[in-house]
Amino acid sequence: MYYYIFASPKSPAERAYFGRIRDIVREFGISGEMTQASPARSPEELAKMGLEKGNTTIIAVGSDTHVNKIVSQVVKEPPNFAFALGIVATEPNSLLYERWGFKKPDDACEMLKFRRLVKFDVGLIEPDHYFLTSARIECKKPTRINLEVDHWKATAIVNRVEISGNLYILLERFMKERSIIKSALNFLKGEVAAVADRSIFRGRIIRISSLELLPVYVGDEVVAKTPVNIYRKLNALNIITKRDKMVSRRD
Repeated sequence: MYYYIFASPKSPAERAYFGRIRDIVREFGISGEMTQASPARSPEELAKMGLEKGNTTIIAVGSDTHVNKIVSQVVKEPPNFAFALGIVATEPNSLLYERWGFKKPDDACEMLKFRRLVKFDVGLIEPDHYFLTSARIECKKPTRINLEVDHWKATAIVNRVEISGNLYILLERFMKERSIIKSALNFLKGEVAAVADRSIFRGRIIRISSLELLPVYVGDEVVAKTPVNIYRKLNALNIITKRDKMVSRRD
C-alpha cells in the first residue's frame, strides 16, 4: 500500500506539480492515502502514522529537508515488516534532485510504479537524528574545530564542514585572493575576492567539537550543536530508484 507525504507547497508551480502527481498515480494504479505536512502535522508524525497503519511504501514528495525528516523517522522507528521509501525531490539545486528529481510528474510516477529497490546507507547524528543527504556546519568567520575521524585527530580552521550520509567529510576555508590584480578584477565585477581551500576525508566515526557551540544543519533545519558524534548506518533503507531505462506509458 502506498502512502504519500507531500511537503507544504512553496509556490503555485509546486502546488500544481503536486496536484498533477495526485492525478497521475491513479492512472498508474499506485494510488494510496495522500497526506500533506503542515504546522499541525509534521512529516515525522505523518510517517509514523503511515507505518502504524501497515503501509509498506512511503513516498516523500518535497524538499531535502522534508525528505530527511521522513528518513530520520522511519530509520529511528523501523516497522517489523518489509518496507520501502520512494522519493520525489522538488528542489532543482538540491542534493537529492539528480537522483530523484523530475521535471515531469509522469516520470516521477513511472519510477514509483516500475520500482527498483536499492539499499542505502544513512548518516546518524547522535543521539537519534538520521540523514540521507548531508549534515553541515557553516561559520560566518574562520573558526577552529577539533576533528576526530576513526583513530586520528586534527585541528582545523574552517568556514564550512559538510558530511555526507556515507561519511565523506569536506572541510572548506575561504581566504582572501593573494593576487592584487585578480582581487581588483573581482572587486570591479562585484565578486567576493576569495579562494577556497578544501580537504576531503572519509571515516566510519566522526566527532566534531569546538570552543563555541556551532549549529549543525540538515537541509535548512538545525538538528544539533557541537560537540557531535556522527556515524554511518549501513543498508538502512530500501529506496525506490530510477531504472536504467524507464518504461513509458505513452507512444
